[in-house]
Amino acid sequence: MDGIVGPIKKEDVTGIPSVTLHEFKQADYTDSEADIEEDFTEEHLELESSYQDVPTEDSDATITQAKSVRSLPLSNTPMRKYPFKLKQNDSGNILTVHHTVNEGGQQLRIQIAACCFNELSNKLVIIDKRGNVFVFDFVNKRYWRLGFRIARAKLVRPSPLHMSDYIVGNKVGQVFIIDVDNSVLGPRGEVGNASLEELSWSNRFLNPCTSNALMRFGSDAVLVNLRTLEVSHQLDFDESRYTLKFAAFLPNSDQFLIGFSNDSLHVWSSHSLCTLRMAQPIKARNRKLRLMPSGESVPEFVLRGSDNSDMEDDLTFDCQDHDYADGLLVSYCFTPDGNKMCLSTLDGYLLLLNVASFDLEKLYRLTDFTLRQMAFLAQPKERIVFGITARNQAVMLDLTNTDYKLIVQRENAIDLTLSRDGKLLSVTSRCGEVNVWSTCRLFNALQAQVRCLGQMKSTFKQLKPLPPCSVSRGVNQEVRHLLKPERLRAMLKEYGCYPEKYRFLIWTSLLELPCNGTQFQALIKLGPPPMVRNQAKKLKIKNEAQRRGVIKIWSCLAQWCKVLAHADFMPHIIYPFVKQLPKNGLVSFEVIATLVLNHFELWFEFHPLPPSNYLAMCENILQDCDGKLCRFYKSQEILAKDFAWSLLSTAFSEVLEEQQWLSLWDNIISEQPWFPVFLVVAYNLVNREVIIRLPDKRSVLSFFHEQNPVDVGKLLSKARRLMARCELALHPQRFMHRFSGIPKGVYPKFLKYPSEWIEQQEDQAISLIKHNQEIDARIRHLELEEVQIMERLENGLKQEEHARRLKEMEKLYQDTIYREEERITCQRKMLLTYQMEVRRRKSEVITKLQESEQRRKVLEMEKEIDLLMHSIERERRRQNQQMQLAEDEIRNQEMELLAQRYYSETAGAPLAQKYFDNIQKLCNQRDQLQKNLRDMTMEHLQTPATSVQFQPHLVDIENSILEIQREFTEIITTETTARGCKSNILN
Repeated sequence: MDGIVGPIKKEDVTGIPSVTLHEFKQADYTDSEADIEEDFTEEHLELESSYQDVPTEDSDATITQAKSVRSLPLSNTPMRKYPFKLKQNDSGNILTVHHTVNEGGQQLRIQIAACCFNELSNKLVIIDKRGNVFVFDFVNKRYWRLGFRIARAKLVRPSPLHMSDYIVGNKVGQVFIIDVDNSVLGPRGEVGNASLEELSWSNRFLNPCTSNALMRFGSDAVLVNLRTLEVSHQLDFDESRYTLKFAAFLPNSDQFLIGFSNDSLHVWSSHSLCTLRMAQPIKARNRKLRLMPSGESVPEFVLRGSDNSDMEDDLTFDCQDHDYADGLLVSYCFTPDGNKMCLSTLDGYLLLLNVASFDLEKLYRLTDFTLRQMAFLAQPKERIVFGITARNQAVMLDLTNTDYKLIVQRENAIDLTLSRDGKLLSVTSRCGEVNVWSTCRLFNALQAQVRCLGQMKSTFKQLKPLPPCSVSRGVNQEVRHLLKPERLRAMLKEYGCYPEKYRFLIWTSLLELPCNGTQFQALIKLGPPPMVRNQAKKLKIKNEAQRRGVIKIWSCLAQWCKVLAHADFMPHIIYPFVKQLPKNGLVSFEVIATLVLNHFELWFEFHPLPPSNYLAMCENILQDCDGKLCRFYKSQEILAKDFAWSLLSTAFSEVLEEQQWLSLWDNIISEQPWFPVFLVVAYNLVNREVIIRLPDKRSVLSFFHEQNPVDVGKLLSKARRLMARCELALHPQRFMHRFSGIPKGVYPKFLKYPSEWIEQQEDQAISLIKHNQEIDARIRHLELEEVQIMERLENGLKQEEHARRLKEMEKLYQDTIYREEERITCQRKMLLTYQMEVRRRKSEVITKLQESEQRRKVLEMEKEIDLLMHSIERERRRQNQQMQLAEDEIRNQEMELLAQRYYSETAGAPLAQKYFDNIQKLCNQRDQLQKNLRDMTMEHLQTPATSVQFQPHLVDIENSILEIQREFTEIITTETTARGCKSNILN
């Protein structure tokens, strides 16, 4: 009893009507997008709903159909909104939306491409694969359809810029902004070349300077400005080394996380686009598992239950496992507070990391499933995880107690979205539906399951435990008494299979395994035979532990019976048992050995050919039961080895999943050894209608090598009825013995095979090995000779190459010397040129120095002349002053004399007559004085200077000086003349 609550199916929900909300006619609408490929004539949007927390008064009202005119984007036509109801449902499924159209008189379900909740968690936006956009308002209980389509939509998210805006990305790299409240198709941008897979932004997005969002298109990631829908930065990395898998901003940060296919996580800065830190979670997990104490174990989640066989992962026994080329990390999610990060791996682990340091904090084991999408519930904190498994199941896991889990949706779940407040969960189904769940209801169901499990454990608590026993050590007598074949067959008839916990213990009892440990160890010590060693290299098993287990069991079987080493189908039979018992090789070996002695005793009669006698029994029984099917096989040239041996040689592992395979072998081991014959016939009869409709032989052959939906219970019942009604002439018991177990302490030889052929094969193999060894020796000798010849040739080539390179080097040196000589000659010429230039420049400098010296001397002479002129001018001024003083004195004397004469001769003659002689005398004296002064000045000017030999270039300077002297003389003469005129006037 594992306490798993199954999904809620439609037929289980009573009182929830499926109503048609509205119809649309094709003529009422004109598409605004030219790239819409599909069209339709009539659409239906049907709702199935239940909700407890929102009571409605008109729950019994019927919603009638109404036509709606679809409006173009930016149209003035108001949108038509339709009501819907949310009714109470104990399972938590409050709403189921599916879009159905009527085409050609048939109902066609349109799949949902994307959906999301808004930031307030009160609206749900759904886009189907035809581009229709529907909006559901949970507050007003209204929904409407937008007046445009978005072709090939892939992802939709609420925009952080405006409350009513949403960002939509499609499969060809286009990004749209839509306004759902006003039915407006906003700007669009060609951002990428692939489908938009992830979209995130930092916590500082509202800042206009930091409006970049991180978008991942396949293996490319870009930073896009959501205001302009233009790419601002392209994330570059070495694509030849690894591929991009994840790209998203860290919560509450402006840094973003990058995940690659080599399972490394990088944190990049959104400013510098450089790696800030790196983590290797897979290596951290392996290190933690390796260092874990022996008494400590990893918490495990198990979805498989005793009565739920279809919860197993797909199990194929064709010796192939998953492809690990893209790494082990499958998906990731962050806690609501952004402090923790959860990672799921391909090999079934959940890793809980600290976002700040990327240290591994917790580790969980997913035993029989893998999560490919996850989301944390806000409350309780870091406890509840919703996920989508690889088998398309929506599950709810409690990380605090791994025994408590809930299957929200059992099948067809491909995507989930959790609202921001954590109250609503949407699950998109492959069949074209979106189921909206109340997480509060789901959490209450989980808590009820916890209480139920506690009560059941307390009720069925065993007061006296079963006696201890070990499968590897045999079964004691008390346990054998409890596990009587009659009681076991009654249990098998009642439940169809044995309890998983005691299955192999029951097999040990039914097959009467002796657990001969000593003999088994002796077979192991013999090692693998050469045939097994050679064929083991071809095994394609990714899990190395399982590969080693298959080789070990095959080697022991080959040492016990030689023919088993030559049987190519043995790994396909061994692998399922080894996978079920990975740590118990003894039981696996004895189970297969017992089956070989009893059930497979006729399989090796004509080895290496298929067992014709055994297959003939299958064909005879099939002919007796269904002659038409046999005629079909004959018309397609299909033999018994095609429809029977393909099932037997793989022990039905190719056509059944794991739980079905275990249930089948529970019944085979409980029946007599000829039961597989009837199982083969029953499998053909159960799938008869499918087989006869296959078009050709190739399809029929492929049918018996692939898994097909089959009811194991029906298959077993059919086989038992065939075995009970089979005629004695056709019954396999005529040719096969009843079951006989292996005795204690010995493994009896199996001899029902062509031993002579095996011996011949071994002799031929030995001779071939010797021949191959001789050939190898000759090849090695030839290779050695070839190596020696190649060495000699290589030495000769080396010497030749060495001589050639020496010659090239000598030529190079000669060319270098020649170039150096030319360079030196050129430098000498340049040196002579430089010397001539220096001499020329030196003469120019000397000339300029001489000119400068001459200019200095001229300037000194000019300075002396200026001083002389200044001194002459001062002397002239002094003499002028003296002359003026003298004139003034003479004038005073004359005035005194005139006054005296005037006073003395006032009565006599006129004054002019009285003083005429004196005045005439004074004028003569004055004239004489002026003449003397003029002669003195002229004598001084005409005195020849010191004879100085001037150079020709100083003639101009001398001429200028003489000109100045002449001008000076003229000035003095003019002044003298003026004074004479003045004195004459006075006289």
